[in-house]
Amino acid sequence: MSERSGKVLLGLVLLLVGGLVLLDLVGIDIGDLLGFIIPGVIMIYGAKKIMGQTGSRFWGILVFLFGFLMLIGKLDLLFHALLAIGVIYLGYRLLRPSQEPKQAPPAWEREWAQKVLKEDTLDAWEKNVTKRS
Repeated sequence: MSERSGKVLLGLVLLLVGGLVLLDLVGIDIGDLLGFIIPGVIMIYGAKKIMGQTGSRFWGILVFLFGFLMLIGKLDLLFHALLAIGVIYLGYRLLRPSQEPKQAPPAWEREWAQKVLKEDTLDAWEKNVTKRS
């Protein structure tokens, strides 16, 4: 998102908030109307992603479902279902036996590691220098 579009978005939000405050001062309450407009806009965005050529159908369905649950006031149902699915998956992962046992590294890898870890002349020189200091 470019800097200009961010300013435009912030400007629109400020205009909307200012307009709503003025309408509230006059005595016109459109808070209930916003409860339908915001989920409706989210649902329209999801529907466009579902029907569009470049949009992802999966994400479009999720966005549409999110807007629909928001509209009917059951958004907590989505979060409770996600929490339940997460707990079930965690329990399954704890109970499921590991697919392959952990194996010791092959002989060539152990020999290579021993050669790398063996003290060489550079290590001896470094110890000698640090003892003098």
